[in-house]
Amino acid sequence: MRKVLYLGWIGFNNLGDEWMWEMFKTLADTHLKEEEYQVIPSLPAVEWKKVSQYDTIVLGGGSLLVPGYVELVHEAFELGKTIVIWGSGHDRLHKWIPTLDERPKPEAAMESETYRQKLKEILEHSVYCGVRGPWTRDYIESLGARPKHLEISGDSAMLMNALKPLTDKRLSEGPRGDIRTIGINWGTSYNRIYGGNEGKAEDQLAETGRSLLALGYKLHLYSVWGPDEKALASLYRKLGQDERITFDSKVYSAADYVRLLSGFEATINLKLHANLLSAAANVPFVCIGYRFKSFDLMNGLDLSDWIVASDDPQLASKLTQKAQAAMAWREGYASKLEKGRQAAYQSLVKPFQEKLF
Repeated sequence: MRKVLYLGWIGFNNLGDEWMWEMFKTLADTHLKEEEYQVIPSLPAVEWKKVSQYDTIVLGGGSLLVPGYVELVHEAFELGKTIVIWGSGHDRLHKWIPTLDERPKPEAAMESETYRQKLKEILEHSVYCGVRGPWTRDYIESLGARPKHLEISGDSAMLMNALKPLTDKRLSEGPRGDIRTIGINWGTSYNRIYGGNEGKAEDQLAETGRSLLALGYKLHLYSVWGPDEKALASLYRKLGQDERITFDSKVYSAADYVRLLSGFEATINLKLHANLLSAAANVPFVCIGYRFKSFDLMNGLDLSDWIVASDDPQLASKLTQKAQAAMAWREGYASKLEKGRQAAYQSLVKPFQEKLF
């Protein structure tokens, strides 16, 4: 029996990371024979840093193409273990490079030679190398790595509809016109965002919220992680007392979030997987681009028009305008999401179908 270790930041009640592990486990249960493979998640109680105990190391969903995880996987590579890169991405903060089309572009990454070599070796010796988006691909190539199997797999959370269809009627009915609710996701990254000032971005988001209220919409403020509650409460206070605003700091399961969001006409989201919850619900969304990973995701879904950097001086007006435009383009948005889902499934199922583990 082969022991397969799934590496991810799991066991900490972070919705996105738990959701991606669930997608991996669902595919494993479907395609890998129980008597041939034992799949083990890197939960806190598991000795996941002792890679010598496993036959295959899977660098799973999340922004794991960073020091620490790369060094651990490289240790496994030196021990002759099978390496699978399954929907991983890179993340960092960086300065912007001016471009002719005014689309944000990151400056080149400055990495140590030791790290570059280790990253190059694990990627080039992986039996499958699916990365979250084109920004991660460009990051890899800029460091001189040329993996034979490199492809843009998309985020593994995009598999939800393919693997666990949600039959709630609201998902197929579309928005209910009498509600006209817009979901707003807010939280914290402890000021590790573009601009380095969450309070300033929050002020802009509050301005967006007031504009949407003036246009006749209701607002549903929601979080996707326990520590986000304080920031969400701060946004709620800035919006003022208004019965048309719902404050919802509860952390749900992914499926319950999707059922909730399916009743909204659109969402505006900070956290990466809040956008993906909206995608699973087929609800148009605007992404607040607070880190590299946000742009990686949106460019991978061919939705780069629907992201605004958190340090954009016109954040408030752009979010308001784009939210209205996204609602008007609902069918086109849904079509883009379906293409993204199909592409993610076709890529991420490969190592299972081809028994690469």
